[in-house]
Amino acid sequence: MKHHICDLEATPEWLTIESIDYIAECLEACKSMEMLADLRAIFPKQALRSASIKVGDAQRQRLVQWLQVLNKEEKAA
Repeated sequence: MKHHICDLEATPEWLTIESIDYIAECLEACKSMEMLADLRAIFPKQALRSASIKVGDAQRQRLVQWLQVLNKEEKAA
């Protein structure tokens, strides 16, 4: 299944401490691969990458696993 990925460049507003903290909270609250796909559609890649550093280790491992699956699906689509 093909999911939309945000293609916006991360402007300085996306990379403020407040924005990164908010995105990190969203990533930390992410409970499924579908939720992660939704976040990828909303937030620029660079902002997600910056925020992922603030996510706990266990959740980061789940996110990495889900991203691997999502990326495989994108390539297959």
